[in-house]
This record gives sequence, structure tokens and C-alpha cells, in this order.
Amino acid sequence: MKRSMLLVLWVSCVFVLLGMTPMPSQNNEINSSVKFAVVYGPNATFEPLTSVQEGLALRDYVVRRQLNDSNCDYIAASNGIANIGGDGEAAFWLTRQLVPQDDRDFREVYHTKLGPNGSDQPFTPDNLGTAPEAFVGVYEAMGYNVVSMSAPPGSARLDFVQALRDRLFTAPGASFAHIWIVTGDYNPQARIFTVAETGEQVSLPYPYHEVTLMADPTQPEGLVVLDGLVGYPYVIGLAELAGLMQPFNRVVVVQRNDGGLAEHQRFQVSQMGQPFVDHPLGAGFLRAARAFWGPDYRTWGTPIGLPLRMNVGSTNKVVLFSDYVQYERVHAGSVTLAPLGQHKALELVGSGVLSQTEVMGEDAPPLPEGMRFWVEAHFGSVEQFHHVFGRPITGELWLSAETMEQAILRGWSFAPLQPAVDEGYVVVFTEAALLGWHPNHGTFVVPLGRVFYQQLLEQLASGEHVNW
Repeated sequence: MKRSMLLVLWVSCVFVLLGMTPMPSQNNEINSSVKFAVVYGPNATFEPLTSVQEGLALRDYVVRRQLNDSNCDYIAASNGIANIGGDGEAAFWLTRQLVPQDDRDFREVYHTKLGPNGSDQPFTPDNLGTAPEAFVGVYEAMGYNVVSMSAPPGSARLDFVQALRDRLFTAPGASFAHIWIVTGDYNPQARIFTVAETGEQVSLPYPYHEVTLMADPTQPEGLVVLDGLVGYPYVIGLAELAGLMQPFNRVVVVQRNDGGLAEHQRFQVSQMGQPFVDHPLGAGFLRAARAFWGPDYRTWGTPIGLPLRMNVGSTNKVVLFSDYVQYERVHAGSVTLAPLGQHKALELVGSGVLSQTEVMGEDAPPLPEGMRFWVEAHFGSVEQFHHVFGRPITGELWLSAETMEQAILRGWSFAPLQPAVDEGYVVVFTEAALLGWHPNHGTFVVPLGRVFYQQLLEQLASGEHVNW
């Protein structure tokens, strides 16, 4: 087979390349079975493109076309879902709801300044696309297993791409990868803008493009690319793919869940610690965290695991745990915080540690003076603390060190509370948190998010699924 493969000039969603011609690619360490060339000129209309394919025995793939617009993220989702047995058309429109269009940090939303239908307009640097972090929880909400993978950006990582390939080949036909690629020169700081809630300076890069990858047993040395701009499936070698992915080195891997809710939850928690698996804070979760805590959102809101689905009656919600909170999002609605303080207080009532009368709800007194001073120092005001963690639902309570260690932390080690001390702790439950005080440690927030996450792991290990 002739080895003269021409590199496709992928571009950011639709980036019009002026006066450029295809460049020959370097020889790959892994063979590629297709030759192709794509050139975009001024005012291109993106008619169906011509390919020369030799010896491909690919199964039938659905490839949704991308016109002269910036919908590559939604189209990547549509192509992926359609080719693992789902409804690609429904996926296209649902991802548009789950990843809102707004002029924000593209880790949160679809970056556009052209209004609610901006993504249907021609590409410009102001109408660009969505970063990998913005898909945190998106495929979860659509009913799939989903894993985020990353490697340090800026260098081609063949080991990263091989790990991605291996993951896809464990479930060919039932899984796909949503990837972010860049070819040639690009500007990693095309524009800098400021996040209002935190003052963060955020870089907006271009050009980049989003496509779908799948594994095909007939093509063991490469991966199949489904690209709405190209319009037909083709195979790419792993070494070349590593080069295209290096500016981001981020990928979201989606797998059909053929089991029940318990199987899904067990899959999600089993992925932590697997090669290159990470747990970014993005999309509505990132926006909510910044709005709740401002610049301190990394202290109080950094995830400790992958998102997963739970049920609220007949409604699915996507949850994401941090040390201190549990984020919740129902469908495309706003992200809220679970009332973990209330959950824990009622759990202690059920076990006899607290009496029902001690959980007073709205009748609870305000925070005691020492805790109030600490809250004001760390959150700016008592009102801001209540905005995030809710109002007190108990008055001051005394808990022994043993109760704190066994009934609250359930054996999990938390540095300010170790080693256990005889004096015990003064605590106040709020709707979403537990404040504690000890003369040697002062006031602190108990990491209830971590505690409930550990409970979730224990329940899943015992064969249950988790709803709360």
C-alpha cells in the first residue's frame, strides 16, 4: 500500500484557512489505512469531500455533517451517540441544553457572542466552541458511563493515546471518545477575559476542533475518526493522533450502560486511579462553584471523584462530590448543593445519637459568637456562608470524640480532628454542612462530602445502588 498520506487540515469548528495547501505528514509509528486531503478556501461552503480509501472494511457509520458553523462539539456528541446505538439527533439538541451558549469561560459553556443561536453561525474567534471540562456530567445526564482522561498538554503522548485506544477496544461499538484536536500553529491565548466571580484571567485558544473516535476490530492499528467536516469515516494512526491531541491532551470517553443504576455507579467509582483518568470541575458545576465561593472555590469545591447518576423518585440527577459538598444537577437545571448537614443530622437521629427535638430546622438559633467570627473571616459574612452552606438547623451540641470519629466521620481520618481528644467537640449543623469547634483547633467545617462519598463506596461494594 502506498504510504503517501496527506494530513487533514482540521480546524477550530470551522476555521477558514486562507491560501494553505495540504502538508505531507511524517511517517507514523502505527500504520494508517487511508489517504485524504482537505483544503478550505475563502468563503468555503463545505461541499462533500473526496477521499481515497484502500482496503477499508469498516462497518456502517453515521456521520452528521457540519456546515459553516461552530457546532463541532454538539456534532461530535451526536456522531458518538448515534454510533453506539443511541439517538444522535436527540443528543445534538440535548447537549445544546446541557452546555449553554454564553460568553463565559469555555470550560463552563459554549463560548459565543452571537446570541442563543450563535453556534449555527460561521466560525469566528468570538464563536469558538467548548472545552473538555464543559462536558463534565453531560453524558452522565444522557444516561451513559463517562470517563475524563488527560495528560499534560504541549507534547505528543503516544502512551496517552494508546491508553485511550485500549479503553475503546474493550467495548468496540459500545463506546466512543470525544476529543479536542489542533493542527499546525494555534494561539493558546487568542483572547484573555476575566471571570467576574473570581477575577481569574482565562485564556481562550484557537483554532481547535472536536471529533469522535471509535475502535473498529477491522482496524487494530488505528482508530476511526468521525468528523462532521470531513463527512466520512477514516482511520488515523496513533502517533499522528497523539500529535493532533497534544495542545489539549484531553478526552471524554463515553460508554453505553447496558446494566442498571448500580452497575453504572460501580463503573464510575471504579475508574478512579485508572491510567490518565482525572476528575475536572467544569460546566455548570464550575459556574456554581465560582458563584458560591468566589476565588476560594478550589478550597471548598474541588471534586474528589467522577460524576455519577442517582435517582430522585423517577428523575435522574447527576452528582459530583467534593470534600465539603455534593453538587447536584437535575437535567439541564442549575447546579445546587445537597443538604448534607440535614442528611447527617437525620441519620444521627435515626441511630439515636441525637434526639428529634435537637434538630429544630428554621427554629434553630443563629451561630454562636465564636463560630460567627470564624465564618465572617473565611466567607466574608454570615449571609454568604448561609448562601452556600445553609442556615443552622440545630443549636450548639456537644459530641464526644468517639461519636465524632465513628458516627460522623465513620472512621475516615480528618487532620484537624486527629488524634481524638477526650474533651469532645461543640458542633452546629446547618442545612448543607457541619461546623465544629474545639479549644485546640478552633472552628472548622467537617468534610461531609468526603464522608458521604465514603458511604457511597461502601454501599456499592456491598451490592447496593445509592439514592439519597
